[in-house]
Amino acid sequence: MSEDGLFSGDAENVIRWVSTGGLALGLASAAVIVTVLARKPPWRLTPPAKWMLLVGFFVLPSMTMLAGNVVGFHKTRQSCTQCHTMDPWVADMKDPGSSTLAAAHYKNRLINEDQCYTCHSGYGLAGNVQAKIGGVSHVLHYYITGVPDEIRIKKPFPSSTCLHCHSEAAGYLKIEQHVDAEMKPKILSGELSCFECHAAPHPKRKRP
Repeated sequence: MSEDGLFSGDAENVIRWVSTGGLALGLASAAVIVTVLARKPPWRLTPPAKWMLLVGFFVLPSMTMLAGNVVGFHKTRQSCTQCHTMDPWVADMKDPGSSTLAAAHYKNRLINEDQCYTCHSGYGLAGNVQAKIGGVSHVLHYYITGVPDEIRIKKPFPSSTCLHCHSEAAGYLKIEQHVDAEMKPKILSGELSCFECHAAPHPKRKRP
């Protein structure tokens, strides 16, 4: 716990409160549902009962899931590098002699921490939820279908992820192609991928 106490804005305290709040909301949801089911059948058809069921089955569980997402992502951002399947890409990223984009970002500390997570999850809550769904699918593949011989990104990497950090940077804006009247709209819309001009983000998988 931080020196400022339980009510400080320290990240650890915030996560502790979010965890406690999520647990409380989950228990409240269960209590509402039990309360409705414990009443006599005729009452369950009344408007108050229906509103309570709406809150118990949808509103409170949704808030509980939101709290779980916040806590889960805070604790698992480093999990990408802990999967042995990703060892070749993690090793390349940390290789100071590599010329890939991932390595360039890492050695120049363009992203200070959680490098894999920062680039491969979208920004905002929607991005976090999509990343979590993707993580679940990875786990299912690992334990059910096994790790594939070749790992490929599910869909093209969105240029918007790169532009989130680079579009207003001085180094980006001084490149003629980035501000060209014809090319700029294509870059911003994603029609022209960043990788059309820049080095690949990761090396190709080496065949055994």
